[in-house]
Amino acid sequence: MRSFGDLESRLMQTLWSSNDGLTVQEVIDRLETPVAYTTAITVIERLRAKGWLAREKEGRAFRYVATRSESQYAASLMSEALDEVDDRTGALLSFADRLNPDEARKLREALGRLGSEEG
Repeated sequence: MRSFGDLESRLMQTLWSSNDGLTVQEVIDRLETPVAYTTAITVIERLRAKGWLAREKEGRAFRYVATRSESQYAASLMSEALDEVDDRTGALLSFADRLNPDEARKLREALGRLGSEEG
C-alpha cells in the first residue's frame, strides 16, 4: 500500500471528519480548495474500488463513508515502513524516541494490554 496522493488525502480527511458519511457534493463543499465534481467522483470511486470507502444510495446520490479509520491508515503505513527496513527493532526504537511522554505512556499501556491478552 502506498500513501494517498494529495487529492486522495484531502478527500479522505474530509470523509474521516464526518460521522455520517458525505455525498460527493458535500465533500466538495467542505474542501478548502474546491475541485470539479467529475474529478472528485472519479477519485472517490477509485478509493471505493480500493476498499477505502463504502457507499449507500441516498435519493439520486450516494453517501460515502470511510471503511477504515485514519488511525488504521496510519498504522498500515507504519507497518509497511517497518517491512522495508532490515533493523525493525532499531526503527521501532527510533520511533519511540520521537514520542512525547503522554504518547509513550499510552503506547506502554497498549503493549501491556496486548501482553496480558497473550498470557
